[in-house]
Amino acid sequence: MRDYALLHVNGVRREIRGREALMMLAEWLRKEAGLSGTKIVCAEGDCGACTVLRAFPRPGAAFAAGVAFEYEAMNSCIATVAQMDGAHIVTVEGMQCGRELSPAQNAMRACHASQCGYCTPGFVMALSGMLEKHAQADERTAMNYLTGNLCRCTGYAPIIQAALTVRATEQHSVALRYSDMFAVAESIATTEQSMRVHHDGVELFAPATLREAVTFAALHPGFRVIGAATDLGVQVNKGKPMPTALLSLHLVPELYETKVSRGGATFGARVTLAEVRRVSEDVAPEFARFLNLFASPQIKNVATLVGNIANASPIGDTLPFLLIAGGTVHVAGRPGGKGSIRKRTIAMTDLYVGYKQLALEPGEIITHISFQRTPSREVLRLAKVSQRKDLDISAVSGAFAVKLSAGRRGTSPPRVESARIAYGGVAATPVRLPDAEKALCGELTPERIESVAQLIAGSIAPISDVRGSGAYRRVTAANIFRSFGNEVLRG
Repeated sequence: MRDYALLHVNGVRREIRGREALMMLAEWLRKEAGLSGTKIVCAEGDCGACTVLRAFPRPGAAFAAGVAFEYEAMNSCIATVAQMDGAHIVTVEGMQCGRELSPAQNAMRACHASQCGYCTPGFVMALSGMLEKHAQADERTAMNYLTGNLCRCTGYAPIIQAALTVRATEQHSVALRYSDMFAVAESIATTEQSMRVHHDGVELFAPATLREAVTFAALHPGFRVIGAATDLGVQVNKGKPMPTALLSLHLVPELYETKVSRGGATFGARVTLAEVRRVSEDVAPEFARFLNLFASPQIKNVATLVGNIANASPIGDTLPFLLIAGGTVHVAGRPGGKGSIRKRTIAMTDLYVGYKQLALEPGEIITHISFQRTPSREVLRLAKVSQRKDLDISAVSGAFAVKLSAGRRGTSPPRVESARIAYGGVAATPVRLPDAEKALCGELTPERIESVAQLIAGSIAPISDVRGSGAYRRVTAANIFRSFGNEVLRG
């Protein structure tokens, strides 16, 4: 059992214990590692000033000489150092090659894309992450990679110009520069060992096996599972105390599994939203499209679908889709910490039993999530209403699916054989609306669409908060259904 987290930071090996292991990565980089190029502004994972690049060896992966890590951008302000165990981190200080600036740094300078300079390191790292996957980017790609970065000075035009003119070079490839074979081999070997760090009454345990994970869960009532900590990290930064028993699953190999079949897909608890989006392009294309609006690349590169489910927020963006796509969670537990592991499944429609409450027994954890492939005869649409298009919390979200009669799609009027409707942000939990689903079946006419929209508005009782009044949410929920219904009607 290790009592330290192993990191390589700009190629330098670091063993980090105790208090430092429980610090947020950005704070540790600035205060303990002396790497103050990484900035902390929002401390919420929204502004991108804290962006670094991370590569992580998948636990259980076989080492091969010449293997290169895949470096991706992430927010360092809302992740603990311990969660980076086994990772290779590159900060803005590590981008320079000798006395020569990196391509992203040169492009930002040449395009006069920096004014006050506080956001500049984050933009440099976001662009560098883009160059690891795209030798040259078009405007759409560049805009996507910069979604998670904010600038209050430039108006973005020179930054976008820098993104469009920058070119990747082999000399400056982060993967080639920092994938030292001995460091990679050590990272893989180290992540085969469980890790436990303590400080000031807080314990973070990272087991290397599922058996150890469920045993810890059984013996520590009130434990908190952390995936990317994109929610917990914000809470801690805003002054809430760190939970005393933290369970990180980043060392459990089977939780990185992705399985695709003719019927659908299954993702382990450690599969990131970026990977889910990629796989969903084939399994559920509308879900893949929707995930483009979900968070920033920095968040999607580390956050997980299971984390969004387990957080149990009534405005979790993925939850309405999972409610209508036959979503099933796979859970595991070891009652009393003894005996064999007990596994079972829970339908997403049965998972939420109250505000932030899950139908899990004490000591159980979610290990996987499955959902069905979108049928060819089904029209599926996902909607989200928020103040900003990208990187914002929903006021209302909706998921709508209808199966049309064979041979009737594109005719007027189409006939709905079956329907599924779900919403987030309109109740204490995400909800299905079975009465509205039944009412939608039959010939789809403008009158039926309006009738169902009014039924939806009358079936929900949303609260009022900073993101919208209850009345606004009722009107919005009905309107996004009307938009869907009219789209189907038009064919």
